[in-house]
Amino acid sequence: MKLNFFHVTFLVMLLTIPGISSASETVFGYSIELDIVYGQGKVSPDGTIVTRDLQLDVYSPSSENADYTGSLKLNDGPFPAVIYVHGGAHHRGGRRVEPFRLEAAVHSRPEDYARLLAPLGYVVFVVEYRLATESPEPDLEPGEEGLLEDVESYITPEVFEATVRARNAMGLEPLENTPEDKLFLWKAGMAGAEDVLNAIKFVSENAARFNIDPSKIALGGHSAGGGITLNVGLGMNAPVAAIFPLSGPDILFEHDAIARNTELPPTLLIYSQFDEHTQLGQLPNIISLLRKAHADFQLAWVPGFAHFYPYNAPSLGDDGTRMSVGDRIVKFLEQNLKK
Repeated sequence: MKLNFFHVTFLVMLLTIPGISSASETVFGYSIELDIVYGQGKVSPDGTIVTRDLQLDVYSPSSENADYTGSLKLNDGPFPAVIYVHGGAHHRGGRRVEPFRLEAAVHSRPEDYARLLAPLGYVVFVVEYRLATESPEPDLEPGEEGLLEDVESYITPEVFEATVRARNAMGLEPLENTPEDKLFLWKAGMAGAEDVLNAIKFVSENAARFNIDPSKIALGGHSAGGGITLNVGLGMNAPVAAIFPLSGPDILFEHDAIARNTELPPTLLIYSQFDEHTQLGQLPNIISLLRKAHADFQLAWVPGFAHFYPYNAPSLGDDGTRMSVGDRIVKFLEQNLKK
């Protein structure tokens, strides 16, 4: 049968409807498994504490099309794994969302990073975590297990102001600069870190199911997801082989305690030229911490962009290299997960 314009248009529409299997999932070197429960978390959206499921999506390499790049040859596994954490000021975002837009920049979504990495031989887990809008109740309290004793040391005026801007953009009620509201924000940060740590444990314990090597897991994410990556990768001794926080804020844990840890994972830090004042203001402290710990880390900048940027945006490395954000992440992962 000869296809005309209307036939082709109809087929394209079918293949782009959510929930309908598309050949592109195989053609481009990956398969997808959605809505896998990896744990539970306590939330209290109406003042009553309840427990809800936490889910992740899995993007796995497809060996049937391992040569889609023209040269890449995949084995049968086990593969290295990447866990990607979305951003959104702990108030928005998710595993599958519309891209954020700011000042003419269209931000790459979590699934965009998964579709970049999975065909290259990584099993990518895109995770959700509890958001501030749910009023999460973390298991830990301020002052426990090396956490900052003073909530205000983490919820600085700059952090509070940035969060208020995000809430205003979402049309949420403004927060007051009170101890209660600061604790509310602290709980959101802590809950996100707990959830992602549990996701790492789930992935490691189910390594055979997902055909991964549990000793080769990397963790990364943007903005709030970058902060969670720093918290989990540096502060919670997560069993990860590398981390790549993108535009991440400071961490919940005592810097001095982390600086004494001589086994921090290799770290790739990426920030944009016109990033949030909070992130840029806190970056020197993060760099100082990594240097004190004699950690293996790299730093790169995305020129010309604000807080949101796509993974094909150019980046400038502290070693003088110039490449896209995505290529820099790929090179970093190859160095630390495919040795």
